[in-house]
Order: sequence, then C-alpha cells, then structure tokens
Amino acid sequence: MGFLRIRPPKRYLSLRDSSTYYGLSDVKRLEQKWLPVIRKIDLENSSNKAVGKQKSFVLSMFPYPSGSLHMGHLRVYTVSDVLARYKTMSGELTICPMGWDSFGLPAENAAIDRNENPLNWTRKNILTMKKQMNETMSLAVDWSRELSTCDPNYYKWTQWLFLKLYQSGMAYHRPAYVNWDPIDQTVLADELIDSQGCSWRSGAKVERRPLRQWFFRTTAYSESLLDGLKDIENNQWRDVIQLQRGWLGHLNGTQMEFNIYSSTEHSEINPQQSFSDCGHLKNIIPQNERLVIFTKYPSLAVADLISHVKVGPDSVYFADIYRKPEHKRDLNFSRKLILHSNWDNSYNIGSNNNHNNKLSIASCTSISPWPEILNIFIRHPFTGRSIPMIRENIPLPKLPRAYPNELVFSINGQTSDGSLSELLDIPLPPGKLISSEKDSLNLDQSNIVLNEEDLKRCILSTPIFELHGKTVGESMDKAMQILKVSGRGGYRCDNMRTDWLISRQRYWGTPIPIIHCDSCGAVPVPEDQLPVLLPPLESSLKRGDEPLKHNESWRKTTCPKCGNPANRETDTLDTFVDSSWYYLRYLDPQNNSSICDRIKAANSLPVDIYIGGLEHAVRHLYYARFIAHFLHDINVIPCREPFKRFLPVGLVLGQTYIDPQSGRFIPTQNVDKRYLSEKEIEYYEIETKKPVQMYWDKMSKSKLNGIDPTDVVDKYGMDTIRITILTNVGPHRSRKWSEQDVIQGVNNWLYKMNRLVEQLIEYSKIIHQSNVSWELKCDINDPLLIHIPNFLKYYQSIIKRVNEYYDDTFVISSVIARLQEMTELLRKSSIHVGGPGPSSFLYLRALADLIVMLTPIAPIYASELWSGIQFACLTSTHSNLYEILSIHSSRTLMNSNEKKKNDYYYYSHWPYDLTKYVLEQPFPKFVYSTELPG
Repeated sequence: MGFLRIRPPKRYLSLRDSSTYYGLSDVKRLEQKWLPVIRKIDLENSSNKAVGKQKSFVLSMFPYPSGSLHMGHLRVYTVSDVLARYKTMSGELTICPMGWDSFGLPAENAAIDRNENPLNWTRKNILTMKKQMNETMSLAVDWSRELSTCDPNYYKWTQWLFLKLYQSGMAYHRPAYVNWDPIDQTVLADELIDSQGCSWRSGAKVERRPLRQWFFRTTAYSESLLDGLKDIENNQWRDVIQLQRGWLGHLNGTQMEFNIYSSTEHSEINPQQSFSDCGHLKNIIPQNERLVIFTKYPSLAVADLISHVKVGPDSVYFADIYRKPEHKRDLNFSRKLILHSNWDNSYNIGSNNNHNNKLSIASCTSISPWPEILNIFIRHPFTGRSIPMIRENIPLPKLPRAYPNELVFSINGQTSDGSLSELLDIPLPPGKLISSEKDSLNLDQSNIVLNEEDLKRCILSTPIFELHGKTVGESMDKAMQILKVSGRGGYRCDNMRTDWLISRQRYWGTPIPIIHCDSCGAVPVPEDQLPVLLPPLESSLKRGDEPLKHNESWRKTTCPKCGNPANRETDTLDTFVDSSWYYLRYLDPQNNSSICDRIKAANSLPVDIYIGGLEHAVRHLYYARFIAHFLHDINVIPCREPFKRFLPVGLVLGQTYIDPQSGRFIPTQNVDKRYLSEKEIEYYEIETKKPVQMYWDKMSKSKLNGIDPTDVVDKYGMDTIRITILTNVGPHRSRKWSEQDVIQGVNNWLYKMNRLVEQLIEYSKIIHQSNVSWELKCDINDPLLIHIPNFLKYYQSIIKRVNEYYDDTFVISSVIARLQEMTELLRKSSIHVGGPGPSSFLYLRALADLIVMLTPIAPIYASELWSGIQFACLTSTHSNLYEILSIHSSRTLMNSNEKKKNDYYYYSHWPYDLTKYVLEQPFPKFVYSTELPG
C-alpha cells in the first residue's frame, strides 16, 4: 500500500500525529479506520424501510463471473455507487443491488479448458469477485438482494417466464438456418459474427445449418417497443434512443404464418385432407408446422391473391428432402426455352456473388437450376386453398437471409415471375383486384405494373367477407386485425428484424421447460413442476458434447398431457433471456411463490438509473424492453418501460504497445519513454531499446495492456482510484487510463482540501489556547462578502450545478471540477491569505458543503475530512462554535428585509448534525439566487 504524498509547508502545523484527525496522507490507515463505519452505515441504509420516502432504484449491469475484475467493472460500479450514495444522502430510499450473470458459453468453455465442472468454476469465481469488490471498491451494495442466474431459485422463474410466453403464443418452435460455430458447437446470433464470417469468440468460420429452434416472437412487439421510446426523453437515454429505433426499423410490413404440409405429388388438395395422408414427408413436416413469411401487403395475402411461395437457397425447405422424386421435378425442354426467352436477364443461378452465371440454352438439358414445385405446400388460413412452394436456385435479393421465403402475388393472372406460374401450371388464386371508378387503370392488361399508390387504390374482390369491396389501402388494418385474431401475425415489423432465436445447444444454461411427445407434440412442463433442474454432469465436459441428450435418466420422462413416454427438450436458453428480467427479481429475491410481489414491483419500478457498457445498448436493452412490455401486458409489472434512464458507460482504454516490424504486443511494464524534444515522445522496449508504437485500445489480456484493479487500488487507495477514474471525462465517453497524468493532480487537490480542514483545527487550537470565545460573523456582517464580493454568487452556482450533474446529466467529472472550484474559493478566503476564514459563517458552511458533496465520490476521504470539522467544533474544550452552529441549525433563509445590496439571498442556516458521520448528513441543495454566473 502506498501513501498520498501530501507535504504541507513547514510553517503550517502538522496534525498527522493527532489521535483524532489523521489527515489524508496514510491511505491504508484511513481505509482501516473508515471502511467498517461506511459498511455499517450502508447496511443500515439498505435495511431502511421508512414509509413515505421517495425510492430510487440505481442499477448497474451485473457481471459475468469470469474470476477477476477489470478496469471496466471498476468504472461502471464506481459510477453506479456515486449516484446511489447521492440519492441516499438526498433523503431517498435507494435500491442498489448486485448479482451474477452466471450461465453461458464462456463459463462452459472455461470449465472445459480447465477440466472443471462449470457449476464449481462459476461458484468459485463469484466468491473471488465478491471479495475483490469488497477489497477494491467501497460500494454501497445491498448484498441481501444478491442473485445468480444459475441458481435454481432464479431460473425457476426464467422457466416460468418462458411458459407464459409460450401460452401467449409468443414462443414457438420451427426449423431455421442458423449460424453454427463448429468449435464452440453452438448457435451464434448474427451480431456475434465478424465481417469475415468468423465467430468473434472462437475465430472459427461460421457454418449455416438447418436446425429446429425456439424463438420468442419479438416482432409482435415492434410497434409497442417503438412507441415506448416516446416515454423516454432523449436526454435521459442519450444516443441510445436512436440505436433502439434503428434496431426496430421502419415497421414496413408484417409476418404471416401458414400451416405447411407435404404430399406425394402436387395437386389441388382437399382442405380436409388429414396430415397422415401427406405421403413420405409426413415425418419430416411435424404436426402444426408453420411457415413464417414477411409481407408488405397483408391485405393481398389475407384476401388470397397469392400465386405461390418462392423458396430461396437460404431456406431450410430448399433441401433435397423436400423435393419431388427426380422424374417428376423436371420441366420439359420446350418450357425451359420459353422460360429462358421470357425471363429477365438478371435471373442468376447460385449465390449472391455469382452474377455472371445466367440461364442458358445449353443448361436447358440440366435439372437443378430450374424452378420446380416442391413436395410441400402451405394452406391459406382463411380460404383453405393449397398454395404451392416453388424451389428457385437463386437468392432472393430483396430479402435478408432471415426471410428466405417470399410470397408471390397474382394480380389478375400476372405475377412478378412472368410466365413461371403458367409454365408450372399453378392455378390462379380466387382473389382479384378491380380498378376503382376514379382510376383509368386496366388491370386486364398483360403487362400491368402497379406502383405503391396505384395498388392502394385498387378494390379487392375476395372470398374473405371482411375485405371484399374495400381498397387495398383501406383493408390494410383490417387484414392485420384478422391475422392477430387468428394468431397468424398481423404485428407491424421491419423486414430486416426477425424473431429472437433463444435456444442454444449447450449444457450450461437454463433448461427449456418443454416435453416432446410423439402423440401430443410440444407440451409445456406444468408450473408446479418447476424448476426443471439442470442435471449434474455424469463425466467431464468436452467440446461438442451434448450431455443433456445423452443423459437418458434426465431426458426420458412422461407426457404431462397423455402420460405416454416422452423426452425433455435438450436445448437450453440464450443467456440474454436470463438477463432480460433480473432487475425485477432484485426487488423480491426470496419469493418462492411468484416472480415478484406486485406491490413491491409497483413501488419500485421502473429502474430510475440503469448503468452499463455501451456495447449492451442495443440487444440487451431490446430484449429487456420486450420482456418488460410482455410482463406489463400480463399484469406482472406496472410499467412497460423497465428503465427510466440509461447511462451508457464508455470503455477504459489502456496504452497499447506493438512492435512495428513483427506486430507483437509488448507488456506495459516492458516499455519506457524518452523525450526527443519538448513535445515529442518516443516509446521503446526496455530490453531491446527499439522504438515501439503506442496507441490507445480497449484493455484486454491478448493485447497485454490490462491493468489489475487490485494492484492500482493497493498502490494508491480506493478513493484516489475512484476520483481518478471519474475525473476529466464524462462516464459516457472512453476513459484513457494514465496514472502519471491524472493521479498527481488528484493528490494535489486532496492536499488542498486537507489543508483547509487542518487550518480550521489550527484556528480552533488558537482559540482554545487564548481562552476566548469563537466569534462567528454571519448574515450582512459576514466578512467573506466583503473579502470576495461575488463569493455567494459563485458558491450558489456551484451548489446548483453539482445537483444538476448528479440529477440530470450524470457527468461526475463536472461535479469534481465544481468541487475543485469550491476548494479554490475557500483557499482564497482562508486566514493565511488575509481572508476571514473560520470567523465567517459562510466560510464554515461552504467548507462543510464541500466535504458533504465530496462524500458520494470519495466516502473514505470525506469521512476523515468531516472528522476534522468535528474535531475543531466538538473537541476544543473552550470552543463555543458547536453552540453557535446549533443556533444556526434552527434558522432558515433570511427574510426580505435582510437582503444584501446585490439582492442575493444567502445561506445563514446550518443543516448538519456534527454528532453524526458525513454519510448521514443531508446533501446540499440550491435554494435561490436572482442571478448566477455564466
């Protein structure tokens, strides 16, 4: 442990040997003295259940228990702690919990690499990190609310949430092409793939695989989520509002769901035909399988103007298993010639990158490139008509990979595919368009091309009664309503945004509470059987293992519906599901009968300030908001938006050194610098003396630029590091970590505050030795108003702005800057520079305010400085200062006839109780001034 080198000038009295006030020089001694006191007060505040107080829920994103804290953790949790302490000192009941995001791939991989059980690995890391938090950060955390997502008492309610979504039609199971990491052996979200198509975690080239996956229907809430952003002011979420809007998109259409069937050959199939009659694919297409398609024209789809479904190469239904027998799938040669002559030259075969591979006459003898009717079809949900699915060996350029199937509409016999429908003998749909009387369109033309506005004015002729006779534009909302009522879509969404894929092929996650029965299909586990426990590992975990599939004693069960033998779902939930609702469980972590008591949720939500890394400002917030909107709809929580304010915290950047020749990263401790000129610095490797390149980058082990928080805290002290990581830069911006450039300035400021308190004690001792009363002048007679005429003006300005920073902008660096200004004002007012010093009431009040306003940022230092004021006021035997201040504690602001000539009100009230610790004092609040400096 090092020391702050605060060296007072020799002419000043040193009080470091005082048995009561140590000063700020011996950091370790101060931490030993004050940490027990601070933790006791924090515990009392956490246990405070006072009725009538305003609550404040200050939440920082809980960490993944990797085993060690990094500087990013230190920054986020320091910001959170400062704001929580401010709220508590402002008289609010503050909720400031901590927990662990403990499921997931990193823990599983780490356990595999170390040949450990993931549960043991995770628990050990939680103990280590909790100890680090207590030793490196004086956090006001309410540990009675601690939770861990891998605890069955927690994931029981994650499973309950899944069941509620499933019962509401918001969770479903379907086949989809997914991003597969061949090393980690699991599904990856698109956002976890880099620009080279590789997994950002393992570096493996990502594969596309067809798998049956579980989804949450997030697109059903796109409109609600977009509308919910109006409830959050832009200045409360900063640029994150735009990130959320960008993620949600333009809501330019809707998803529509069709039941999908199979047949031995394509023909017009009786709508009453049973699934068992569907030929050799009856086991390939599960019962109640649905095809999800995005469309911008729900009225055309519901009115049944659908010609066919175009199936692209990115669709799971493009696979050979869904094709007809080879002798039935081929177009004859003459039809291929017609197709070749009629189709646009932009019809390409193969991938998006193969723009030169056109259909040619020579290829008319081949089979695979040509469109063909598949052995599967969809059924229109409202007319019962069978609609063919056409396999086309070309990408669908207008759609992302998430929607690889496209509805093709027939406008009175004409489709966007030209003659394809006719050549494949696809029947015309029953729905038609009719020109309105105001239009001159002839919809019987063979080459009609409708723009968006023309289409909206056309009248529908359809067997769907609710839409018949209405224009396409007028019927849009009605069509959406029909889809919603039938449970087949109808929710506005963007064509670039798909539903949330939530299943993972891993062991270390929340088991999905579904049982698969051959007779009943997917059956939810009854709520009274939750949690479905994650079984202990039977052997060491290896990459690619599927222990849940191979654990027959766990997997095999009975169907809750029919009692027949069945199998448990062996996929686990995406960890984003675990973290999407944890804020709610903090409010009632021991509740065994519900996810959270409704009264507690009503009294504490929404979260007032949510603090976390900017990298989580899109997906995590999107998922958490979706879950909150759903929980609000089922009357679990009182608000649809879970977070009133979001404070994104920037990265902590470290000096990164690299060999310019080899690209080798060099550890920070192996590099030194030399000055080539007054402004030019060269960095070099100590061992080789060769120059190296320096740049700022996110701290990471791979780049050898990380700083261990334990080391710097041990070297400089908790509060010095707290101030250092908060000063100069707002929390939303990246923080360049440089001890040499910042800590010396912090120490200088601490020394100045320490001297102000020491001077007060010196004055107290002089009063004591002189055996005279302490004469304290105030109000109009306060000498400070003569010494610095604008003192009150600047003093009140600082109070006002400090409160604004804490309440509104959260720019704690600006709080520190204002406190430094206050320090300089007081130094200019001290006796040692000819000022009134402690003979001025306003001086004492401002000094006390300075220390109290410092407390949320540096509670240890503030506690010691406050003890100096207590020492001066209470310990001096003959000092009457305490009695004088006690009189002022019952005073209020001056009345109107006590105005100063500059027409300012100023404080003549003493709001503090000197028998209590600084953490128990009220935070200074701005009262009134007719004018403030710019």
